[in-house]
Amino acid sequence: MPRARSIPSLTGVRGVAALWVFMTHFYGLAADMLHQPWLMNSLFLFNGFRGVDLFFVLSGFILMHVHEGQFVQLRWPVIRDFFIVRFFRVYPLNTFVLLALVPLVLFAPGYVAMQRHYTDPAFAYRAHNLSVPGFIQTLLLVQSWTVLKLGEWNIVSWTLSAEVLGYILFPLLAMMAMRVASMRSALALCVASLVTLVAILFACHHANNNPTGTFGAIRMFFCFAAGIMLYRAYHLAPEGTARYGAAITVGAVAFIAATLFFPVLPVCDVFGFAALVFGLAYQRGAINAFLCSGLVMWLGRISFSFYLTHYLIIGILSWAMGNWLRGLGTVGGMMATIAIFAVCLLVGVSCYHLVERPSQRLGRRVMQRVEAHDALTGAQRTA
Repeated sequence: MPRARSIPSLTGVRGVAALWVFMTHFYGLAADMLHQPWLMNSLFLFNGFRGVDLFFVLSGFILMHVHEGQFVQLRWPVIRDFFIVRFFRVYPLNTFVLLALVPLVLFAPGYVAMQRHYTDPAFAYRAHNLSVPGFIQTLLLVQSWTVLKLGEWNIVSWTLSAEVLGYILFPLLAMMAMRVASMRSALALCVASLVTLVAILFACHHANNNPTGTFGAIRMFFCFAAGIMLYRAYHLAPEGTARYGAAITVGAVAFIAATLFFPVLPVCDVFGFAALVFGLAYQRGAINAFLCSGLVMWLGRISFSFYLTHYLIIGILSWAMGNWLRGLGTVGGMMATIAIFAVCLLVGVSCYHLVERPSQRLGRRVMQRVEAHDALTGAQRTA
């Protein structure tokens, strides 16, 4: 059956996921500023890091939606074009953020000392934070590909490193997915991928925390593969499936919300994320309408820039003004909380308009030149 060229609510849900991740990074400082220690016990705020798993499922689904049919066979020109587009999607903004940090690292030893401080031997790798080898590793976005911890610069960029690994694997995974001929088989493979991930998380005692680095690449792979197979199931679904879209979406949100009342169950949110993406793809119901609203769509559009910069802004403000912020009264704390959120949004918007969008335009121009060169070469060969 024909599918929609654009699914706006999947942009909106990406913005909601980015906001949830922001909350999990900010709620510790916010609890101190607001003098509300009970916030530290919130399962909703603690589990915001699981928004990253939603990103990975979304990525696999959307890439299949955009590139459906291009990887029935692996052909170098198609693979090359895919990698060019993906390069300009992630590397320029990551490089810009890294370079912007360099003056702070060079001229603010107190900030460097804070980033290298640790009290738990399990976090001894922090002693290498903001090192030159760590800069190179983060610049190349390979920090999730190896067990070597050479030093973090922007901790959230581990997800980009894992995503790049997913991009490298995507042509092969997409070709394999295109060989799945039934919706049931595609759904079974999607579920199997997520079941495997949850089992690994439990077995490795990561069911209730946020494993990053090399283990983050494992999270990416199984969520990413699930997203790819989820799209295949969506593609193969019978015409009448669309009428269940709103119900699937409501059920997915209800499932995710229910898990947040029990400390161990949020690890199963990946199943809710998959169901949510699948339901939203049919663009039905009130939740879809909310995610397509102007403000949520705007947050979705800037979500990559907002996600990549917010953790640094929170860390820098905490280092520079932490004691003062924690000493504010209730009203002052509320105003400061809103102000910090606004600053994170402002930085995200600025990076979106000044770096992310121009990078994408540059990528399209590079693609046009590559295609023109291919056309010229083809004409010369046939002449």
